[in-house]
Amino acid sequence: MGAISTAFSAAALDPSQWDAAMEVADKATGSAGALLFDVKGCFPRIPHSQSAAPAFESYVEGGWINRDERYRLTPSLMRNGVATDLDLFTPDDIATHPYYQEFLAPLGLRWYAAVKVAAGDDFWCISLQRSIDRGPFSPIELAELAKLSRQLGPSVAVARALGFARAEAASDAFSASGTAVIMLDRGGKVILVNQAGERLL
Repeated sequence: MGAISTAFSAAALDPSQWDAAMEVADKATGSAGALLFDVKGCFPRIPHSQSAAPAFESYVEGGWINRDERYRLTPSLMRNGVATDLDLFTPDDIATHPYYQEFLAPLGLRWYAAVKVAAGDDFWCISLQRSIDRGPFSPIELAELAKLSRQLGPSVAVARALGFARAEAASDAFSASGTAVIMLDRGGKVILVNQAGERLL
C-alpha cells in the first residue's frame, strides 16, 4: 500500500498524475479497475486506470451513474474508511440485482471496495473494482485499505491548498490585465473575487 501513498503524494503536487496514481492503486490491490470520485461534488473529470475505462463508459452511457446503489454505502464509508458491496447486499441479492447482473456482469465485474480519502470538507473515494473470478476483498485486505485511508488525507489537503494557490495566481494574472475574475467552488459558492470582479457584483 506504500506505493499508493507515494503515487497520491506525487499526484497532489502534479494533477496530471492522478490517472497514474489510479494505475498504481489498480495493480497494488489486485483490482480490475480503479477510479477516484469526489463524493460531495464533481471533479472536472474522473481519474481512472486504463482497465476501468470500459466500465466507466458503460456506467455513464447506460445511465447507471444515476442508479448507482453503491452511493448508499457513503455513511459506512465515512465511519469506517472502507466499504464493500457486502455491507449493503447479501450474495443472493447481488446474484439477482440489475446493477450487478445487467451492468457489471457483462464486463466480468462484480466486487467492489471503496476507500475514503478525506481532509477537511473534501471527501474523495477510491473505487476499486474486482472481477467475478477474483472474488471479494478479504477481511485482511479491507483492514489494509482502512489503514491506507488514514494515510491518504494529507494528499487531499495538499491538493486543495495547491488548487487555491493556482486559483490565486490565475486571479493575479487576470487582475494585471484588468479582467474581472469571479471563481466558484463546486457548490456554486464564490471563493475568490478580484477588484474588477467586485465591480460586477
